[in-house]
Amino acid sequence: MTDYEFTVEYLKAIEKQYKDYFDTARRGIMSCVVIEGKKLVTVHITEPDLPAEIKHDIEMMFWVE
Repeated sequence: MTDYEFTVEYLKAIEKQYKDYFDTARRGIMSCVVIEGKKLVTVHITEPDLPAEIKHDIEMMFWVE
């Protein structure tokens, strides 16, 4: 599994964990982030209204600034 594939799977797991939020918001996690790179992957949160606990989970895994 490549780093990119791992990143996508991890983000999908976060979406599943916070299913209620994403169902209510009618969006998927992939519309709230941008993934850059294939080998060395960085994740940028693009949705400012994403709940703090979801941002925290992403930031802790990918060291988002």
